[in-house]
Amino acid sequence: MSLPSLNSLRTFESAARLKSFSLAASELFVSPSAVSHQIRQLEERLGVALFLRLDRQVILSPAGERYYPQVKVGIETLINATRSLLQDESAPESVIKMSVVPFFATRWLLPKLENFRQMHPLWQLKMQTSTDASDFKQEGLDFVIRRGTGPWSGMHVRQLCTEQLAAVCHPNLTMSLDKIADVLNFPLLINAKVLSEWREWFNAQNVKYQEPSTNFDFQNTAQILDACLAGAGVALIDPVLISQELAQGKLVNLFKISVPSLRHYFLVYPKANQAQQNVQIFEQWIFAQMAADPVMRNRLPPSV
Repeated sequence: MSLPSLNSLRTFESAARLKSFSLAASELFVSPSAVSHQIRQLEERLGVALFLRLDRQVILSPAGERYYPQVKVGIETLINATRSLLQDESAPESVIKMSVVPFFATRWLLPKLENFRQMHPLWQLKMQTSTDASDFKQEGLDFVIRRGTGPWSGMHVRQLCTEQLAAVCHPNLTMSLDKIADVLNFPLLINAKVLSEWREWFNAQNVKYQEPSTNFDFQNTAQILDACLAGAGVALIDPVLISQELAQGKLVNLFKISVPSLRHYFLVYPKANQAQQNVQIFEQWIFAQMAADPVMRNRLPPSV
């Protein structure tokens, strides 16, 4: 019989150790659904149930309890062998440490990182999420991905992609929204770090902007999305990053339009880091992923 894939065994070991598919997903930089898919494939190949799916939790089955200690030893052996290899002076730096704006990280980048792991198995990824300015030396960062306009003084900057913004809301709010100006009759969900965004969106469509009687400020787009899904108001979000919610009808793109944003996503790092192999490898990979994505391909800057 053929052996299970290393990827499925690694996923099983992580989920069994952490007793959670979602925690395993965070550790492995994949989505919870990807973890569930890998576990299901492994169970089908072995012909046994490795986990018992209970309400809001998973636990190892009797077969999983027997299997886990042996898989754990195997994974640890491979990890130790790889670490030993990388300790050789001729081996390249094996860690890539980045800071990424949260919504872009969870909505676009994280689901694709398994591809990076498969293409570059000897490189260890460490990612934190933030929208703040970073101290590269103090935080030990190789690069950051930020949403903004720049400039970033003293930094090497490459635009990853442009951004489009659509007014979206819960389907229950759409009945009284016939024209763009009607949006001002509803609470606006506002990114507190980009207070001018709604005004810019209306200006782009030659519609006079007036402060609505009700608005809610949030610290990040993830909070805005949660409020929007709850029907709290109308939000400005890039439809690419909420394609699932739009396809499932949980949210509606009002008027079926998107407006070019004044902000874009950028790869930023100190000029001194440009020669680092880990930076070069990741930079080449992420632009290849952008080019391979049917939607993002149209968002690439002209020079790419």
